[in-house]
Amino acid sequence: MDLQLKDSVVVVTGAGSGVGAAVARAFCEEEARTVFTDIDARGLRHALKGYEHRGMSVVCDVSDQKEVSRLFKEVENQFGTLHILVNNAAVNTADYIENIRKCDLERVLNINVRGYVYTTMEAIPLMKKAGYGRLIYINSGSGLKASAGMSLYSASKYFNRGFAISSALELGQFNITANSICPSDIYPQSQTQGEENLVPKSWMNESLLRISLEKENVSSLDELIEKRNQKNPMHRSCTADDVAHLALFLASDCAGFINGQSIGLNGGAIPY
Repeated sequence: MDLQLKDSVVVVTGAGSGVGAAVARAFCEEEARTVFTDIDARGLRHALKGYEHRGMSVVCDVSDQKEVSRLFKEVENQFGTLHILVNNAAVNTADYIENIRKCDLERVLNINVRGYVYTTMEAIPLMKKAGYGRLIYINSGSGLKASAGMSLYSASKYFNRGFAISSALELGQFNITANSICPSDIYPQSQTQGEENLVPKSWMNESLLRISLEKENVSSLDELIEKRNQKNPMHRSCTADDVAHLALFLASDCAGFINGQSIGLNGGAIPY
């Protein structure tokens, strides 16, 4: 199926590693003009390597409204328009509620909440001008079913879902759709690019690993993956490429009547 994304203008946040890098590269492979953006300049250089013919990188802290405004002004100056925004930049943290630290609360609010709002606000005028828009929010299974020990992260992902639905209701009349992709856990071993510097960063978070091992009563990440994969109806975990493939479809005209949806990408583990 030809998704007809050639020469579409795409911004992917958090594109310096993991899911964001996989999604941005996938758009390049469809010959879209793709802006890789991340706060990590080194990560961006690695992610863009080999894709310079269709991609460009812009360092941006999505929690800073002025930086976000400059990012989209640069996109407008470079391409004159914007068709697709993939909101992926996020941080993960885990701990039980009585142990939440103020710094973690502020970080989740700044990146997972404000970052999604600021980028959407800047994207909308360009999409309205183009008469076409796709807002794609990379959410999480924790935004479909909250997780114990992950209250901050889960709450931010529920916010993202609600924000995406409200965006869909407001913007459908302008031929702009908004949808959330809600993948289950993506582990470093499932990163199909095979490049160490592009693996998902979330499992480098000590608090997430500690809480997850405790909940599953296992002693290593390998044991955790094996136990969870055995419980999954398809006996495997989600990959960054799984997310990229769905993002490409949602960005295309083929998905033109899919709007305001939260799509689970979990092999049936959460069947709704």
